[in-house]
Amino acid sequence: VTFQICGESQKNVDDAATWIMNLILKEQCENVISDELIESFDQRQMKTLADLQRTKHVTIQLEINQSSPHIKISGISRDVYSVSVEVQNMIQKLKDTQEEQSKAELVYNLVEWRYPGSNDTFVAFDKLTNMQLEDAKIAKKTHVTVKIKNKDYKVDLNTLHANDDQGTTIRIQRVPKNEELPTKWEDMKEERVRVVNLPPASQEYLDVKKAFQKTCPSHTIEKVKLKEYKIPSSGRPTNSKRDL
Repeated sequence: VTFQICGESQKNVDDAATWIMNLILKEQCENVISDELIESFDQRQMKTLADLQRTKHVTIQLEINQSSPHIKISGISRDVYSVSVEVQNMIQKLKDTQEEQSKAELVYNLVEWRYPGSNDTFVAFDKLTNMQLEDAKIAKKTHVTVKIKNKDYKVDLNTLHANDDQGTTIRIQRVPKNEELPTKWEDMKEERVRVVNLPPASQEYLDVKKAFQKTCPSHTIEKVKLKEYKIPSSGRPTNSKRDL
């Protein structure tokens, strides 16, 4: 934006310029968003930041080589606010994606769903579809639609038959993985997920503390939480995900 100021004297012009500059500076602000997931930004997130900087007329500074990765957003207050909300949404989507992938990995360690391949063999579903099928079974749904070889199939969870819109029927498999269960788990009864605090003297707590201090030696652990997940068939937890 270019201002052209005309006045009866140089003093009037200078006063007007100062007044305008003060108005601009009064509306300026900055916001710093810190999150470890900023280090995980790929080309898609980088492009989104560049687009926001261009369209919202703000300055975005990305710092990922610091002990605490952060994004600094500077500009007019209303623009800084709206861009900050969008950046927070980007980070939340990454968190949700990582949580989903972690959960899918855990489910895959417990049970494997398969569909027919070639030569009378069966092929494992991808981990997200595997979780989708298992979640549907746990929720006692009768049917769920999944993709098999880029085609939609409606799966009957009682008969394990899957049908496409052409009338083709195939049989799928659900194969539990009989892993040895930890002996210290408590009965979860009807709970599917339970979050517990690890005692500071426990070996699991000490293992997490040791790994944490390797990368963040100047930080203090307030607590270590453990997520326990239930196996539908036995009601006992099998695996864990540690959250600091």
